[in-house]
Amino acid sequence: MAKTVEEAIQKVNGKGLYLETETQYWVEAEENGQSVVKKVLKPLPKRLIIEKLKNGEFPESYIEEIFKPEKTKALEESLKVEEKGLLLSGKAGIGKTFALIYKIAKDLRYHKVSAPLYITLQDFDVQKEYYTENRLKHYDCFLLDDVNPNLNKLEKRFAERVIYHASRKNKKLYITTNASLRDFFNFLEDEPLVSRILQMCEVKEINETTDLRIKRR
Repeated sequence: MAKTVEEAIQKVNGKGLYLETETQYWVEAEENGQSVVKKVLKPLPKRLIIEKLKNGEFPESYIEEIFKPEKTKALEESLKVEEKGLLLSGKAGIGKTFALIYKIAKDLRYHKVSAPLYITLQDFDVQKEYYTENRLKHYDCFLLDDVNPNLNKLEKRFAERVIYHASRKNKKLYITTNASLRDFFNFLEDEPLVSRILQMCEVKEINETTDLRIKRR
């Protein structure tokens, strides 16, 4: 990936720019004595990041806000995670969901994921999620929002299916919970499920008490 034409040419030891599009540089180069054209990705532009987040059903109230982020402890801790997914635990209103949507937008910009899906467990739509596996196969990253101990059996079972799907297909997984980490893992109970989460995700508990929703009023 390259941010400028010069960087793209240097990256592939090229001779010059052949074509530039919104998402790619095509660079003239030489390989085994023959002229070739090589593709170098650009960072994904804002327009396409927004489009992909909307396609993944992310809340519109968050989408514009991620381009002018408010510094929070949750965001600070999220940005320390480079490659793995992330489980964020902490009280309601401290910015966990915003932090993970921001992180996913950054993953999109740098082509670490291409089709993320937002799933809230506090506004669960049984009919929409009935054909879970068929729906999930179209996405390569999931944000499971509000996986809390107050979920009923159907909601909990659905969350488990998403986690197992992400694990089997090697897809990126982000999770928020208002519970403490101890209560969260006790709620899941299933040891193989917990093991898969720990394999896929870094785990962070945010010790913050200020409810940002109330503070902004």
